[in-house]
Amino acid sequence: MTKKIHLVFKTHLDIGFTDHATKVRAQYHERFIPQAIDTGEHFFAEDPEHPKFIWTTGAWLIWDHLNSQSAERVQRLERAIDRGLIRWHALPFTTHSELMSPAVFRAGLSYSQELDKRFGKQTIASKMTDVPGHTIGIVPLLAEAGVNFLHLGVNSASPPPDVPDVFRWRAPDGAEIVVLYQKSYGETSFPEGFDEGLGFAHTNDNMGPQSVPQTVDAWRELQGHNPGTEIVASTLDAYGEILWARREQFPVVDLELGDNWIHGAGTDPDKLKRFLHLQRLYDGFADEALTPSRRAFGRGLTMVAEHTWGVDIKSYLRDDQAWDRPAFEAARVADYRFQYSEASWAEQRAYLDAAVAELEPADRALAEAAEDSAIEGTGWFVETDPNTGDVILVRSPAGVELRGEGGCLLGYRYESYDASDVAAHMDTYLTHRAQWAILDHIKPGLDQAASARSLSFTPKLVDGAATLDAAAHATLGAPARVAYRFRALDSRHLEITVELLDKPANRMPEASFVTFTPAGVHDWQFLKMGQWLPANRIAHKGGGQLQAVAAVRTAGVELRPLDTPLVAPTATKFMPFNPSPPDFSSGLRFNLHNNKWGTNFPMWWGAERFEARFVLEL
Repeated sequence: MTKKIHLVFKTHLDIGFTDHATKVRAQYHERFIPQAIDTGEHFFAEDPEHPKFIWTTGAWLIWDHLNSQSAERVQRLERAIDRGLIRWHALPFTTHSELMSPAVFRAGLSYSQELDKRFGKQTIASKMTDVPGHTIGIVPLLAEAGVNFLHLGVNSASPPPDVPDVFRWRAPDGAEIVVLYQKSYGETSFPEGFDEGLGFAHTNDNMGPQSVPQTVDAWRELQGHNPGTEIVASTLDAYGEILWARREQFPVVDLELGDNWIHGAGTDPDKLKRFLHLQRLYDGFADEALTPSRRAFGRGLTMVAEHTWGVDIKSYLRDDQAWDRPAFEAARVADYRFQYSEASWAEQRAYLDAAVAELEPADRALAEAAEDSAIEGTGWFVETDPNTGDVILVRSPAGVELRGEGGCLLGYRYESYDASDVAAHMDTYLTHRAQWAILDHIKPGLDQAASARSLSFTPKLVDGAATLDAAAHATLGAPARVAYRFRALDSRHLEITVELLDKPANRMPEASFVTFTPAGVHDWQFLKMGQWLPANRIAHKGGGQLQAVAAVRTAGVELRPLDTPLVAPTATKFMPFNPSPPDFSSGLRFNLHNNKWGTNFPMWWGAERFEARFVLEL
């Protein structure tokens, strides 16, 4: 029987990375979408029944073009859609899905649903590219929306989770989708026993769609590698239908996969804190009633979870000298590369302002107000360490007591890293050593920094204040002081605030943690995208080492991080990649901030004052 390849033409969208997001968006609307239509129309004129080019993209880009461009451009795109030359998939773009609530993830799906309704389609396929993994919490939400196929194409320098190439991903509630996992953005593959395969003509980050000659070249190359095989320009939907019809042939995976890029979300703590606050507000709107302005607000929040958080560091920052504090601070003032990079991070933070601006005045007031709906109570007892300020013991009004392992229940720690730590990360993580992969992950020139240190710092009480090492504050990025505050919300809930004071910006790699180590061995569960999941039941090479959570719980104890969702096991070092499923039995540590890697994330962060709040339930 003759084999057949469904060839999908696609460009990887980064809303940023190759330049500031505003410029990238304009590039798509002014050049790339018209180019895709030009190419599609050429091959439609050749053969209207079987055109050799169909361009696929995320739903947001199509929606954005239809709602922001001139009438002439909109009409051209509408005609191309009607002819089947342009096709969207069900997701808006690639996200760090662990950061999202179910309601905000559904807001992302609403772009495709709106387009489907407008153009009489039923989209069943989805794709995310670059990010190595996602939470199983997306499975019920995709299935609920009628989406039964997900293609995941991973950045080739990053290890994907150890799962079959094709599998049924089954959530705890029994919902399932078919997943095709590939170790690149997309390549040609035939599932075992299949005569029909999926192929990609995939252009890289914001490179735009193929021209007519490039399309012909893509066909010739694919035919050369697959002689005698029938090739058709196709869509993810068409191939998704084939896989779904034969889904019983595929193995079932019911593991969490996680996201081994999620540390990037900790590079901008102020943005992440505000995003989580606004996401909780939107969750309430979704439970109550979604007006058009509230829907637009939720859609705006999805932009924060999009996987691009700034410009490409290896292209735009490119400095290998300004690491020590004096040189770094001078560069921030005088070096355009530093200013351009910082401007891209500010541009990404502005998505939150744009989302809030969509709300009606009464809702906007809620978004801009401090998040504080609790009624304070009394009767809680907290004991702290007289040397460090760490919390040793917490006792509820009912007498329920929680003690710390080894004397510490909850405490702040600051860590700094040097070039050897970065090398350990790269040695354990990278799947190849192409120059771009090295430059995405390395801190070039850090090995020449005089003040770089690989150390951990614990506060010491000085005149009643938890104070960090003076040298770590002066030359690295340690806050000057840490303050703990406790507020009784009711008889079962205590709010614990860890406040960083005078935290300087620091380009050298660093991280802050709040450890949570109840005495004894514990079997933890994590709340991720509405699903309570075993903390350690995660795929090998997945994102178990650091996970974004809404809450953690073990027998009789629940802790909700309101501002800092990233959590790691206390027993695992932060910098080297640990491919094994994580062991949280000895405790957790919440990452308040980090600048572990480059790519397109903020490279430094400082604050006069930053609060990380946790709600403890006993």
